[in-house]
Amino acid sequence: MTPEQLAAQLRHPQGEDGNKVAGNMDDRNSPVIFAAYDALAPGDGDRILEIGPGAAGHLPNLLGRADNLHYTGLDASRDMVLLARERYLGETRAAFIHGELTQAPLAPTSMDRIVAVNVVYFWQPLAPALQALFLLLRPGGTLVLGLRDHNSMASLPVFQHGFSTYHGPELQQALEQAGFTDASLSTFAEDSVDVLGDTMHKQSLILTVRKPREATP
Repeated sequence: MTPEQLAAQLRHPQGEDGNKVAGNMDDRNSPVIFAAYDALAPGDGDRILEIGPGAAGHLPNLLGRADNLHYTGLDASRDMVLLARERYLGETRAAFIHGELTQAPLAPTSMDRIVAVNVVYFWQPLAPALQALFLLLRPGGTLVLGLRDHNSMASLPVFQHGFSTYHGPELQQALEQAGFTDASLSTFAEDSVDVLGDTMHKQSLILTVRKPREATP
């Protein structure tokens, strides 16, 4: 695949190539996904929304972190939603829906915790997506974003096609402007294989914020 074709599959996996790309991302993104789940810190009975889980390869890890979790995976790729439904057929704690964040068929304040890993790059423009997250989260709820920082992505041609990259402080500022509070930004470095199969040094960000308890939808 060309960098442009790979970028399109990373944004919206579909077909046989999309399945391969999604599988590779499950493997290569495990560290940042698990770090985001750690920050999410679900409690018993929480309603969790994950934005862009693909085929949800790491769902068992998340469901094992607390009792009676209610998980919803929202993905813009219909192929990934169908694959996830097939993979977790019979898993009564999980549901998968197809759609865009800003048009999600979900009730306001219906989620206790929301997590999104390596998808903020595609929220263009950013502000309406953050407003949608704020609306979906209950007052006092937690939002966790996991992503690669701008410097880790800027040198790769694939990320020049339809990706918006961020430094941690600027994304934190955007979240605060959207109404979120109690921001916590952590970073960790890892050496891993990038989307082109080359070894690279990555800097990942985990950004945790909360919706104020006194907030209204």
